[in-house]
Order: sequence, then structure tokens, then C-alpha cells
Amino acid sequence: MINVVVEVFPKATTLLCSYHIGQNVRARCKLDCKVKDVKGKNGEAIKPASVVKTVMAAWMDIVDSETEEAYIDNWTRFKVVYAKFPKFLDYVEKTILDPVKEKCVRFWVDKNLHMGNTTTNRAESAHAQLKKYLSSSMSDLSTNWKSVHAMLELQHTAIHASFQTSIIMLQHRFKDKVLWSRLIRNISREALHHLVVEYNKALEIGTDKSRCGCLSLITYGLPCACMINLKIKNRIALRLEEIHTH
Repeated sequence: MINVVVEVFPKATTLLCSYHIGQNVRARCKLDCKVKDVKGKNGEAIKPASVVKTVMAAWMDIVDSETEEAYIDNWTRFKVVYAKFPKFLDYVEKTILDPVKEKCVRFWVDKNLHMGNTTTNRAESAHAQLKKYLSSSMSDLSTNWKSVHAMLELQHTAIHASFQTSIIMLQHRFKDKVLWSRLIRNISREALHHLVVEYNKALEIGTDKSRCGCLSLITYGLPCACMINLKIKNRIALRLEEIHTH
């Protein structure tokens, strides 16, 4: 399916599941990193049983790099520490980082409106749920159609209930606050929770865009800390027009 995304959805940005890429790295590490002992990034000795764990921790440093400079530093450190495993390093570099780092490393991934979805967990959960409704792989189309319809009806009911909760229930921390007054009952509670995180961040960093990073705006379509700080200073409410996604 990945291979035809460009043809079917030419304007879409394609990301790769960070969890499954990590599993591939882990499997390759177990295959290629077999030595009596190696040195960790601080020079300490690592027992064979800890090699995979240590490699994966270093790999997560690469994947979680927030800047390009951090990515370069983490990857350089990774290559130095695990230079004893040239076959493994070659796999990581030529199979993953060189061709698809923009689709799995945080610095590049967070340039996209991904709504917090950097793994395929949601799709897999939906698939697992669907299999519970399908009675058998040998069922006919009519039976399967009814099963899928029943599942979607329940999901629709759950989503509707969630929306109603956002409209009816109001948490105390949002009550009588000018900043949230135009958003309450108009956006989801989940979105409000994200905004509270940015609000707390705004109190700390002010309007400094370099410290803000504006990730909430880019990845969730919600006002970021530096935008919220301006509202706080002027004592005015956030408007729906400033929310890209509800």
C-alpha cells in the first residue's frame, strides 16, 4: 500500500510507523550484534545480554532527535559506539536512515500535521476489533457486510457520545476563564487538554518562538505557547478561527 500512496494521494505526506521500524532494528541487532562485550557510549562495559537494550536506547535517541543538529550528533555517536558491528550499521544507515529518515525521525516528522499519530496502532486496533466481529474467514460477503456495519454503528455511537461529553461537561479549570470562553463546548476536551499544556508552557517561555518550537500549531493545528502568551498578555480569548482542527 505504501508504494501506491503517491499515485492515489499525491498531495499526502507519508509517515512510517516508528514502532515497527524499531522492531526491525531490534531484530537486526539480535542477528548481527553478537560479541562477548562492547563499550557503551560512556565507555562502560556492556554484558552481551544488555547489548540489544543498549542499542535500542541509542536508536531511540536518534528517532527522538528534535533538531537536525541533535540527529547528526546522535547518529555520529551511534556509529562510534557500535563500530564493531559494520553489517548492522550498514543496515541502519542504508535501509532506514538514508532513504526514510524524514518519515520516522522526530525532527522531520513534526513538520507535518500528524495529530500525534506516529505509529500504526490506531489502524491495527481497528483491524483487531474488526476481526472480533467477523465470525469466520469463510463467511460470505453478506454476513461480513452485516458484521462490519454493526461495528461501525457502535463506533459512531461512541464518537457521538464523546462529542456530547465535550459539549455538556465542563472541567473546573476552564470555568470563568476568558482565554477559553469561546472554545468551551465548541472543541473537544482532548483539544482543550493540549491547549492547557501549551498554556503552562507559555507562562514559562513567553513569546520566544525559538523555545516554543510551535509544534502544537504544526502537528495538531492548535495554538502554540507563544501564540497563547500574546492572548494572556492582552487578556483576550482564543477564537475558533485560530483552531485548525476541532
